[in-house]
Amino acid sequence: MPEQPAPEGPAAPEGQAGSVAGVLRGALVATAAFTAMEPVAYAAHRWVMHGPGRALHDSHHRPGLEGRERLEANDLYPLVFAAATVTGMAVGAGGGRASAGGRRSGVVLATGAGVTAYGLAYAFVHDVYIHRRFGSVPTVPVFERLRRAHACHHRDGGEPYGMLFPVGGRLRAWDEDGSVVAPD
Repeated sequence: MPEQPAPEGPAAPEGQAGSVAGVLRGALVATAAFTAMEPVAYAAHRWVMHGPGRALHDSHHRPGLEGRERLEANDLYPLVFAAATVTGMAVGAGGGRASAGGRRSGVVLATGAGVTAYGLAYAFVHDVYIHRRFGSVPTVPVFERLRRAHACHHRDGGEPYGMLFPVGGRLRAWDEDGSVVAPD
């Protein structure tokens, strides 16, 4: 018996996963979620970690963090945030089956992908590059501004609270030692 060609299914309707429009929509949603995470991280850092959650966060502000590989109480924050993201993605994707063409689950998963990408970028910049918790890394000029801004935060305990786009009231620049200097 000759082998029958597999039937071709219909192309994904425009706007659904698999279509060009669906992929572009997912990329746009993920990028928007990534970008929106900086103010969310700022708010969590300023009003939770430096507020009612200070007891956990103090472990991070103790002197001598650079080069430490051990876990600290502050490491519970990214674990909780990651668990919330995964839970949101699972609930949203599971609920998407009943939505129009699965768009809801696509948006939820793309949002979760953007939030996860931000978390990974934050962890790399903060723990790997700035605090060198996993050993030495080469100097990367674009990350040096972030390192200096974070040194300012550790020294003063105040602004900037953001990580990937640190600003404090107005855009500032930081000297090698973390002191604020006037922008060019």
